[in-house]
Amino acid sequence: MELKGKVALVTGGATGIGRATVLALAKAGVAGVAINYRTAKKEVDQLAEEVRKMGTEALCLRADVKSERQLLRMMQQVDDQFQRLDILVNNAGTTQWVPLNDLEALTDDVWDDILDVNLKGPFRCTRLAAPLLAKTGGMVINVASISGILAPATMSSLPYGTTKAALIYLTRALAVALAPKVRVNAVAPAFTDTRWMKEHYGKEYDQVVKHSAANIPLGRVATPEDVATAIVGLAAGGDFVTGQTLIVDGGLSLS
Repeated sequence: MELKGKVALVTGGATGIGRATVLALAKAGVAGVAINYRTAKKEVDQLAEEVRKMGTEALCLRADVKSERQLLRMMQQVDDQFQRLDILVNNAGTTQWVPLNDLEALTDDVWDDILDVNLKGPFRCTRLAAPLLAKTGGMVINVASISGILAPATMSSLPYGTTKAALIYLTRALAVALAPKVRVNAVAPAFTDTRWMKEHYGKEYDQVVKHSAANIPLGRVATPEDVATAIVGLAAGGDFVTGQTLIVDGGLSLS
């Protein structure tokens, strides 16, 4: 796909991997990018200004991926503003930090919240975006996780890994359901150096990064830019690729 002149929508786009993806898409020459956020108003406004300085039109859209009504309005706003959609990046996600062996802490509320955002959210967004994407021969890219393939010690919780494994399956199934007009792929990052991870580990963060990097053949953890580059690569070079999950883990799954 030639990215110049295209329009992208990135959910959870204000921070972390989402932010890096928005910037990478703008750098690659997309004409417009819709940046979805839920609470990060300050961050999304700053990001939009950066994008506009790069020559790309930016549209900030507040919507919770748990709300069908809000997402329907968001898709309508994208259509009204750009009259097209070529790339949907389902990046919005959540978790709760629960030790893997603490099954008693995994209440229905914990399961329901993580499932609603990480699995049903991408499905809702894809279903609602599908008519727009079909018109342009577009692509969906889901942000899964290595935790949907392995069970690393740094995985936040069992429900998180389960939803990411299900998202990888959903990627394959939607690739069949939406073919031949829309392609659906995913990326599965390993430990990524984000504010979210830093806030969780606090003073232990540097030691956790050092320990994690020691198990990765390329010798470091991922950056948000590493993941964003993989996403843009799929968008730009994935014309005959669908239903696939690109593992972005520095070789961790090989070791």
